[in-house]
Amino acid sequence: KHIGAKGFGIQFILKGIYIHNGKYYFHTEVRNRTDVPFQIDFVNFKVVDKKLARRTALQERTMLPLRIYKPLDAIGGTTTERNVFLLDQFTIADDKVLLIEIFEKNGSRHQTLQVENSDLIKARLINDMHLKL
Repeated sequence: KHIGAKGFGIQFILKGIYIHNGKYYFHTEVRNRTDVPFQIDFVNFKVVDKKLARRTALQERTMLPLRIYKPLDAIGGTTTERNVFLLDQFTIADDKVLLIEIFEKNGSRHQTLQVENSDLIKARLINDMHLKL
């Protein structure tokens, strides 16, 4: 509930992290508060170093979602869209973070969420699956 990014009239929130059968479910919400539609180019998941010292090589690992429960193409003006991304189970070191980035097509209203290992460990267990999207 505390992970979010807001800027340029776009709000990107991580509503919850859940785990079921060794898979992570990332429940996200994108809210467009402007009248200009937000065309989504792609959503990126990658593990990067938390602090980057000068003159060090950048270590990053891109993670591909196994499934996206509602393909995000565009968020119309003054609307809200929710989505669930499915990723394989993983853990990250304390000096690394998971970045969830959403990029706008032909624009620069990009949003980035930072998820730490402490947030992944607190993922709520789902026993029975009932999806309502």
